[in-house]
Amino acid sequence: MGQLGNLFQILGLVSGFAAFGMYVYAMQTQNKSTAKTADMIMIGQLVAFSLASCVLIYALATGYFKMEYVAQYTDLKLPFIYKISGWWAGQAGSLLFWGWLVAVFAVIEIFRTRNYDTKYRSTVLAVSALTSTFFLILTIFVTNPFKELDFFPADGMGMNPLLQNPGMLYHPPTLFLGYVGYTITVGHAFAALFNRDSSSNWFVDTRKWTIITWVFLTIGIVLGGEWAYVELGWGGYWAWDPVENASLLPWLTSTALLHSGMVFERRNKLKIWTHMLALISFQLCLFGTFITRSGVLDSVHSFAKSSLGYFFLAFIVITSAVFLYYLFKMIDELKDKDEHQFSFLSRDGMFFLANWFFLGLTIVIGIGTMMPIISGLILPDKITVGIPYFNKVSAPFFVLILLASGIAPLLGHGKAETKDLVKKFAPSVIAMIVAVAALVVTGHTQPLPILLTGFTTFSLVAILVSVITNVKKGGVKVLVNNRRYYGGLIIHLGVVMMAYGIIASSFYNDKKDVTVAPGESFEFSGYTLKVGELAAEERANYVGVYAPVTVFKNGKELMTLAPERRFYEKNEQAFAEVAISSKLHGDLYLILASYSKTENFVGIQAVFQPFIAWVWIGCIVMVIGGLYGATGGKKKNA
Repeated sequence: MGQLGNLFQILGLVSGFAAFGMYVYAMQTQNKSTAKTADMIMIGQLVAFSLASCVLIYALATGYFKMEYVAQYTDLKLPFIYKISGWWAGQAGSLLFWGWLVAVFAVIEIFRTRNYDTKYRSTVLAVSALTSTFFLILTIFVTNPFKELDFFPADGMGMNPLLQNPGMLYHPPTLFLGYVGYTITVGHAFAALFNRDSSSNWFVDTRKWTIITWVFLTIGIVLGGEWAYVELGWGGYWAWDPVENASLLPWLTSTALLHSGMVFERRNKLKIWTHMLALISFQLCLFGTFITRSGVLDSVHSFAKSSLGYFFLAFIVITSAVFLYYLFKMIDELKDKDEHQFSFLSRDGMFFLANWFFLGLTIVIGIGTMMPIISGLILPDKITVGIPYFNKVSAPFFVLILLASGIAPLLGHGKAETKDLVKKFAPSVIAMIVAVAALVVTGHTQPLPILLTGFTTFSLVAILVSVITNVKKGGVKVLVNNRRYYGGLIIHLGVVMMAYGIIASSFYNDKKDVTVAPGESFEFSGYTLKVGELAAEERANYVGVYAPVTVFKNGKELMTLAPERRFYEKNEQAFAEVAISSKLHGDLYLILASYSKTENFVGIQAVFQPFIAWVWIGCIVMVIGGLYGATGGKKKNA
């Protein structure tokens, strides 16, 4: 079976090289027949990719443990759905999945651009062919998912218990969809450079594609946070882990790309910015894989140390060099020649400032993430920075981004008059002052959360004022006629909701560790929690020990939660399975930290996370806004 899967990989590799070569020839000669042949070969590569993937999925599902990858990530008792998720659970399988997605997107683009100029579309598709073929090089020569052992194990090693969570079924695929989509965006950006086209046509053509890609990346990141929240058992959802940061970096730059592209499209400005942000977003997706696969940084998400990451590094350097070569060749045509007409008291000016805020945040997070590598090159000992560093350096940028997201909707595209600004900003400023005063009066005196709450409230009211003002002027129909603008506002509203949830859960949570005998109660955050007798339950591939905890408030029984520790057959370590009661005002989060039947005690860690549900709700609103905005046509002034 391994040989069959490998045969399909080799066919895909040969097809990829052939398609890439033909697209490059078509770029030079504009030969339509060559481009059409390349299209057919590219479709052939997708077929080969798909057949190879089907072989891997079948091997995972049926327990073909002679295949090393199957033996590493599955076992006989693993639930079937997690066997299928093994496709992207491990290094080799996830790379095959990534390459397959690139090929899928390339074929979609083949049909979408079938009537485009031959030279332009061949350039776009050459980028996709090169990228998908690069992944096949990795899965054939570096880390092959179809490698077979010289014996047939009776059982596999089993999947990491941390991955045996529903989040494993949808977090990696959505994140990969976000990563892979930028291959098309950067392909169009490069095609514009190769064809010496300084217009915004390439961005207009890929705007919807880029938004959908950004939506998937947003979902993937937040689902990753949700997975950490329910699976890692520490009460949080974001720890500034290197791999978490690696997914955030392209999200920041692609958010800047969308803002920059709006100015590029409307004003024919920020052309270099937009091209560079397309390149950076694409390369940061690959850079995240370099961090994960190379083992140069320690992370709860990373794979073992290997040379694989350096193949990514070489690919990043070479492709960036080619892109920058063509960028510099037409630098004069891309430069803004009317910079003095760029007013910062306008929506376009605010977008330009936001670009710097997003880029600055990307840089400080990137430096902190790579600090062990940077310091190791110049100092005898490596330096690692932790959560305090990231919180401290990122806070000013988040404040500025929140402020800009509130100011921009109230500004027009032309320079605003000071008296108009005072009138427009008055409700937001008043609301900000009221929010800050309310926190101080109720005894919340930490400066940073007060500042963040104030600017979040400013942004919220500004968004609402903008919507109400425009609806009053043009009626409810403006919400439909200008979907791009209001889709953006919905995204900003989702960001505000998420910001409230992050601020509350980060600064105002409550934690308590207790050790009690079964039958005893303890008070926590306005609740009375009564711990019951320990119980055990045997499942397919693990035994769970849980402590039922009955929750009371004001003498009334509300619910019974059952925090658990699981013991998997293939792993000696005990894994915590948290119990959560989620409400809009906050989550009650219980962890079974320790227990002993002989000594008759149960250790419970209780956490109350205020307003954390709004982090997930905010993500949903952002996704709705992105999809709504993607349905809009050419942007109209609002």
